[in-house]
Amino acid sequence: MDLNVSPDVDAWICYIVVLLLGMLTGKMQITKRLGNLPGQWIMVNTWALFFAYTAVPVALFWLLDRTGAVHDTSLFAAVLIGVGYQQILTGASGSIRAPGQVSAFWKPFAAWADAIASRIADRVAVNSQKFDERLLSRISASPEQFSELTAIVMVHTADPQPLDRQLRAIDTDLPIIGAAGVQRKKAELLYQTLKVSSPRQFDYLLYKNKITGPVEYFWYAKEWRSKVVALSVALVLVLAAFAAIAELRNPIYRAAYYNWRLTRSNSTAADRFRASTHLRVYLDQTTPPYDALIGRLRAPGLPVKTADDILSLLLEVKDSAARQKVDLRGKLADALRTDNSDVRERIQNVLIYLAEYDNLTVPPDLKAWHSNPKNSASDIDQVIRQWHSIEVRPQAAPAAANAKPAAPAVPQP
Repeated sequence: MDLNVSPDVDAWICYIVVLLLGMLTGKMQITKRLGNLPGQWIMVNTWALFFAYTAVPVALFWLLDRTGAVHDTSLFAAVLIGVGYQQILTGASGSIRAPGQVSAFWKPFAAWADAIASRIADRVAVNSQKFDERLLSRISASPEQFSELTAIVMVHTADPQPLDRQLRAIDTDLPIIGAAGVQRKKAELLYQTLKVSSPRQFDYLLYKNKITGPVEYFWYAKEWRSKVVALSVALVLVLAAFAAIAELRNPIYRAAYYNWRLTRSNSTAADRFRASTHLRVYLDQTTPPYDALIGRLRAPGLPVKTADDILSLLLEVKDSAARQKVDLRGKLADALRTDNSDVRERIQNVLIYLAEYDNLTVPPDLKAWHSNPKNSASDIDQVIRQWHSIEVRPQAAPAAANAKPAAPAVPQP
């Protein structure tokens, strides 16, 4: 698959795609390992395995983006990783390859998953045996239920005569195990015979003939217990998702997110444009993003192109910053402390432009100053102090043309 032709969408959309596909793949992996064991979804270990399988593609997607193997805005990459992360980790995928040290992670993870699956299967078997034991004890103690079970089995078994002979043979053990023991052994034989002869109708036949009640049939046989647990987990996840979305809709958080997207070192041009467009809106609504955005200018190793994008955006919102009483010049002046001389020079040029835009007088020596890699901390501090010393002088309101003289005050009687 050529990932270069993939639609470039917002990263959070790609992560949601990976998460949802990871959940689907996790369900398939558990079904592959455990089949349809009764009661498996009421166990904590099953959910731990499910969420582990769900987290693996999300973590892999993040890691491959960090290493530059994919862009986290590539929709095709999100789909490929969400569905085929196992092939990527084992090196079987030709489109995306994980780093060698990451691929080594899969073997211990698979071994851990096998161990968890084995524990789940053992637990399911124990629970099933306990259920059978309770039911057989009740059948053995009830002549009516025992007779009903005998009639059901004789009707549904292919050849009742061998079964009848087996039941008669158990009677010979009466002197050894007593009447209760004989009844119990017969109940076990009938129970297991019905399971084998009618595996699909087994639970329904017991319920229809009132050997089991509604709770045992619906809660255990029809697996309503697993469905209730699964629905409860889904409800908690949905409510948590809605709560997170409601909180993250706060302009401060959204601005922080797009601030990060704008300044990522390996972001695509489309993603930077998208981030800049969103940030412009949030900078019109709230002031905290200004500090975070300008603070990025001092980040070590900041690419000059990213600095240009930040400064370009700040120039676009300069009037909005003034309305919100944001000291844009003062904050940019402090950003001159960056270690990057090229970025410092660009900040200086923007400061000169903003001063001229506000009709301020910039001292000639400050205007002529240029950044140099050899600038000392004291040199830069002196320049910053000069920029902070420039004050905006309020302009006098122009006299209205053809203004009429004020009428003399009329003395009050």
